[in-house]
Amino acid sequence: MNHGLTATEIAETIKLPASLDAAWHARGYYGHIRHNVKAIYQKYLGWYDANPVNLDPLPPVAAGRKYVEYMGGADAILARAANDLAKGEFRFVAQAVSHLVFAEPDNQSARALLADTYEQLGYLAESATWRNAYLFGAQELRQGMPKAPPRPPMPRETLAALRTEQLWDVLGVRLNGPKAEGKHIVLNWSFTGTNESFVLTLENCALTYVAGAQAAAADASFTLPRGTLDEVIAKQTSFPEAVASGKIKFTGNAMRLAELMALMDEFPRMFEIVEPKRTPVS
Repeated sequence: MNHGLTATEIAETIKLPASLDAAWHARGYYGHIRHNVKAIYQKYLGWYDANPVNLDPLPPVAAGRKYVEYMGGADAILARAANDLAKGEFRFVAQAVSHLVFAEPDNQSARALLADTYEQLGYLAESATWRNAYLFGAQELRQGMPKAPPRPPMPRETLAALRTEQLWDVLGVRLNGPKAEGKHIVLNWSFTGTNESFVLTLENCALTYVAGAQAAAADASFTLPRGTLDEVIAKQTSFPEAVASGKIKFTGNAMRLAELMALMDEFPRMFEIVEPKRTPVS
């Protein structure tokens, strides 16, 4: 770093001393020195390598289309890549054909060639994590995304072990910011048994909370046992059912809570890695 090398250049340059390079316990079977030195660079200097070309690059799909155009189209890329693959230039073939896959994700010839390239890189990788990454990429290109069942509800026992603040943090992560544009919701929460109170506020497309407080002008106020909230999150009951049974008492406009929950994201179990995302993030 002090000599001005970037993370990629350091990874190509730095080596273990000869006294350690041949020792089995120092080999990169899990992790790799060329992988880890990039993380050290990022820790101290961040992701930007000071080359302005990398300051604000195009995202993969847009860049891929321009690379394909500049390189003379898909057929020209595939012809050159096949020759380089035969010569063992796997790293650059992967870079070049990856642009084509992001530009034309349904191009089966490109997907097959990139899968073959990843497979060769996997065979060459001493690091198990690198090998797994290459081979998983090849599998995605050949077979598509693995089918995963829907995410199950969080177990009741896990929820009971979490602090209430952690539950609010989970909601904050799940909030879809763009959908919340322009919305302002304030909800009071009081938990019997634990004697906890919170103000939950949606403002500026972010969900935050304050412990030990109540807002005088809240849209709605809820009083309930903490265990009832756990049951709702675990989908053992619903919020309306808990209200109807008397477990939850409220004042104000309870529909504001429903409005807030409608802004929550459901995250996929699996998503594309070596090809464009099929479902754009909203």
